[in-house]
Amino acid sequence: MNSGQNTQSIAQAAQFLVHGDFTSAERIVETVLAQTADAEALHLLGLVRMQQKRLDEAVTLLAQSIAARPGQPDVLYNFGRALSLLEQHGYAAAAFSDAVRFQPDFAEAWYELGNAQRVLCQLADAEMSYHNVLRLAPDHGRARLGLGAILIDANRAAEAETLLERGLAEARDTNLAIDLTRNLAAAQLKQGKKDAALKSYVQIRHLDPGRTDFDALRVNILEELGRFDEALALMEAMLAREPDNASIHNYYNDMLYRLGREEEFLGSYDRAPMSAQLQLDKAVFLVARERITEAHAVYAEVLAREPGNQNAASGTAATLGRLGRHDEAARLYEQALARDPDNAGLQIGLATLALRAGDPERAAALAEQALGVNPLDQYILAILGTAWRMMGDERDEALNGYDSLIRTFDLEPPEGFSSMVDFNVELGTWLDRQHPPTREYTAQSLRGGTQTKNIFSAGHDLVDRLQLRITETMNRYIADLGTDERHPFLSRRRNGFAYSGSWSSRLRDCGFHINHVHPLGWISSCYYVALPDVVADINARQGWIKFGEPYFEIGLGIRRAIQPAPGRLVLFPSYMWHGTLPFRSEAARITIAFDAVPC
Repeated sequence: MNSGQNTQSIAQAAQFLVHGDFTSAERIVETVLAQTADAEALHLLGLVRMQQKRLDEAVTLLAQSIAARPGQPDVLYNFGRALSLLEQHGYAAAAFSDAVRFQPDFAEAWYELGNAQRVLCQLADAEMSYHNVLRLAPDHGRARLGLGAILIDANRAAEAETLLERGLAEARDTNLAIDLTRNLAAAQLKQGKKDAALKSYVQIRHLDPGRTDFDALRVNILEELGRFDEALALMEAMLAREPDNASIHNYYNDMLYRLGREEEFLGSYDRAPMSAQLQLDKAVFLVARERITEAHAVYAEVLAREPGNQNAASGTAATLGRLGRHDEAARLYEQALARDPDNAGLQIGLATLALRAGDPERAAALAEQALGVNPLDQYILAILGTAWRMMGDERDEALNGYDSLIRTFDLEPPEGFSSMVDFNVELGTWLDRQHPPTREYTAQSLRGGTQTKNIFSAGHDLVDRLQLRITETMNRYIADLGTDERHPFLSRRRNGFAYSGSWSSRLRDCGFHINHVHPLGWISSCYYVALPDVVADINARQGWIKFGEPYFEIGLGIRRAIQPAPGRLVLFPSYMWHGTLPFRSEAARITIAFDAVPC
């Protein structure tokens, strides 16, 4: 086959490829390549292999085409696409960069370069690449979508909103319009425009009535807007479509509880398919409401149907222990552990039971065994410390550091304020508006109050100023910690830390926090914003934070209590039992708390 015939055959193969006849295209280019390593034939066969999902072969063929004839923008572009599909984004970005170097007006290559740079977190470069696309192709909706996402992440949500609205006005493709609307809603939420964001999510359903994947976000916004009946109605529609969806049942019933609709609470589980998962979830709610006898009946019924269900076994044993039937509970835990001897959850359940039964030696042994599986588990550490304290073992003090690891700091006023009193008055007024007109979630530690989410990411100036002061204090606290590789708290010490969660709590008259630990933290905290006057009484200690008392009654009292004061920050290891003494006052007790982890 001569050069002219090769050219003609390659042109024919290209036509087959355009029309989706990959078999014919493959046959022709393989015939050409049997005679000569033609760059275009290598390129076309690489494209065929991409269509066949044989990506490693495609990358090899496209690299050979580039080597045979350097500087081919279209081949470099397809080479980058194949590398992107293999998730080799660094190499893909290099290929796209070469493509636009040889052809600066190659809009699609700029677009793919922006996508690769986004994945690589090279956001400034990605923003420039998307701007280049829109300069070359102003109606490129996908580039507008990508640029909008970068602007949202960069806290430039207002710019993103304008950009995405323009893209929506020009969009003709339904899928693109849905994606643009989704990002528009995110930009609106970032600016606190909840009503606008809700309308955007509703618009997605108008664009495609089958798109129900944003309904959960709509529920969240409706709740934040206080439109609880609409939120419940939407979740009921979601449950009608997915009657066995555990997460929807969970949120639906939690909302019913928070709204005080006791007559409807847990009813969805009785109407749902009788699955083990849903029944176990119902039992968790019953335990949270201290309806232990009912919870035990549910757990036992699931266990009778599924004797190997470890969650049912653990729940049955735990509720037996709560009912004082310690021997039966212990047998169940031991049977479950015989099936799964390294299950730390079962080990710690049996350890908790041993504490309830007055056997701290066994509890300590089980907790130490469980730590071998999960050495950073904060609840296991709490149980171990409790066992040591019951035994009168000095290791309890070494672990918990009631006098050394719990520290208080009275913060300096944030920038722009002359006193913490003035600052906290403004902050408390804003925080009060963030709390919903409902009661607490069932899974939260507070009773008689409410708790918000994600305070440090709220984008509020006062919170941002306070966070700077807290960060300074955290750095001092960490710097002052000793180093001990054998200590579960001190051994995690690093130079840096990251906030892993933040929230505000507001307790009302008779409110308190039950004794608990923070399972996802390393350092935990409480910052006092507004307090009732009764905290001043050092004898009654109303509203004070307390440490060392477990959530179950085994005769161990408070090990240390700290008097709150506006502007005061208390820091402590996340595995320490802590709670709040109840108080009587019409004034609210408002705090901010967070967890931090080493980094």
